Amino acid sequence: MKKLLILVPFLWLTFSGFAQKKPTAQFDKKVHDYGVIKEEDGPAKSIFTVTNIGDDTLRITGVRPSCGCTASNYTKEGIPPGGKGTIEAIYNPANRPGNFNKAVTVTLNDPDNATVVLSIKGKVTPKPKTKADFYPNKLGNLRFKTNHLALQEIKDTEVKQDTFWLYNESKTAINIKFNNLPEHIKVVIKDPVMQPDMESFIAITYDAGAKKDYGYVFDKFFLSTDDTEQPEKLLYVSANIVQDFSWMTEKQLKKAAHIEFETETFDFGTVKSGDKVEYSFVYTNTGKSTLKILKTKASCGCTATEPTALELKKKKSGEIKIVFNTSGRKGKQHKTVTVITNDPDKPVVVLHIQGEVN
Repeated sequence: MKKLLILVPFLWLTFSGFAQKKPTAQFDKKVHDYGVIKEEDGPAKSIFTVTNIGDDTLRITGVRPSCGCTASNYTKEGIPPGGKGTIEAIYNPANRPGNFNKAVTVTLNDPDNATVVLSIKGKVTPKPKTKADFYPNKLGNLRFKTNHLALQEIKDTEVKQDTFWLYNESKTAINIKFNNLPEHIKVVIKDPVMQPDMESFIAITYDAGAKKDYGYVFDKFFLSTDDTEQPEKLLYVSANIVQDFSWMTEKQLKKAAHIEFETETFDFGTVKSGDKVEYSFVYTNTGKSTLKILKTKASCGCTATEPTALELKKKKSGEIKIVFNTSGRKGKQHKTVTVITNDPDKPVVVLHIQGEVN
């Protein structure tokens, strides 16, 4: 009988050890469907409520939203048994038209449910487009679709046209005109007087031959106005001017100039910051006609002296001296020098200077 009495308390202690207190999370929902929302209405908010139906304090230990969603606001204090906590999810529909489905991963100290994935979904209807959307570049009271016309590749025999589109968003008329345009650019202003809320255009004609340059070139000029806000509007036109060899016959191509460099890459190894790296790239005309060096252009931080010979007879050689100042530079370096010639097979040669600066 005594043995039995001793055993009963022991068993009670043993089983009570298995019945430890623990928190238990219960969510009011795990999916929030916004339905259809409008982009112009701005961020949409949803609240998830969690109830602690356990018998120990529940804690939300982390909230991790997926891309496009934020969930920075949630109950950070312990939630007692029977208490409630919240997790706020926000979806910003700006520039996100169409269906969406985003996840919010919640971690808790609930031993049976340590990770819970909540989700928000819906459909965003795009906001109606305004004229400001079609003319995003604002220069005072005039808006432009772009203030930079990139003509891309254009042959040196070519004349190319493009258009600046503009819109007067003010309530007063604005007079526009150009002063001091480059000689190779001609313009036609459709409406020299831009009435309020008027859309118009400026036609640009670009004569690549008159530019007398090669490679990537850049022009900037001002549109003069009587706009009370920013009267001078800075506009840009860029192009990559290449040579037109289409006029050459097969016989002429065989007799053309040809440039050959001894090497197109110079590795200076490792130098100290502040050292000047100098190297001469030697080139030879291996063709049958006179070779012409039309342009050399060095990348930032590097200078290239003028070639020793801008025109070379066949089998003659010249050199281009490169100077790279390493002051203020550290680590791996890579600089280039672009050489443009009248070689129809290789009109553009890119020379490379590379190494490491300690």
